[in-house]
Amino acid sequence: MKIIISLIISLFSAGLLAATDVIEGEQARVSYEAAQDGSLALIQKRKTFYLKQPDQKKLKRKPTEITVKAGEVIYILNSEKKITHNIYDESDESWVLTAQEPGDIAAVTFNDKGEHNLKCAIHPKMKLKLIVE
Repeated sequence: MKIIISLIISLFSAGLLAATDVIEGEQARVSYEAAQDGSLALIQKRKTFYLKQPDQKKLKRKPTEITVKAGEVIYILNSEKKITHNIYDESDESWVLTAQEPGDIAAVTFNDKGEHNLKCAIHPKMKLKLIVE
């Protein structure tokens, strides 16, 4: 039984069973720069989420709910000057971003339909509902 549980945990950790794919670091930065104008992004600034929609210059401050299509990439950017964030999915514990230092980018793809409650572990007032259609 312990072997089966260990195997399942290993598969989730490797992203093989997860309904969400997460890319961080340089690979996420390159992907964002290539798709920047046509991408959906959650910008973290002033301990608040801002939403950047494709081909839109103005950011929407404090969205409480956003909707994406299954398989669509959403970028999560820390645009703070000195503040670290740690975003996770309260409703799907299969993923959590590593501590995002200022300037860090992550690319998150939600593959299955459903609702996700995103939150910052460091700043609990930073939260929003993400609906995947």
